[in-house]
Amino acid sequence: MAILDELDELLGLDDGEYDRLDLFLEADELIGQLQPADVPALLALWQARGPSWQQRLAQASGSIDGAVLRALLAGLLQIPHAGHGVLTLMGRLPPVADASPLSDALLDFAEQAWQAATPAQHRQIQMSCWSCGLSGRLLKRLGLASWKEAGL
Repeated sequence: MAILDELDELLGLDDGEYDRLDLFLEADELIGQLQPADVPALLALWQARGPSWQQRLAQASGSIDGAVLRALLAGLLQIPHAGHGVLTLMGRLPPVADASPLSDALLDFAEQAWQAATPAQHRQIQMSCWSCGLSGRLLKRLGLASWKEAGL
């Protein structure tokens, strides 16, 4: 639990200190040490903290373990208004989507996000799906032949 406490404190620093000290790398290192057993506590922190904390966690997750990432995404899909984090973390998945319940849930999420998004937000959704291999499946769900047809 010490890793989570340290990570929580680090991600909660004010913007100036976090940026000035370039603590992104330290946060990435701590996130890389997380285990699947840490995910429930991490999800509780996610819900208790603000958007800045959540954004920092998502952005600093370059070294996140695959099992932790999948458990975190599955948990985030159950939390209302976790959209930005889900889209950012999707980019950390392998570039080939599988036929798992998680991939299907992420595809459902992306489709709902697309329907609710402004045209300016469509690019982020498309890039998140593209990076984890869900792009073609999202196009089919949306009834589009290409991203160009979608205006991208």
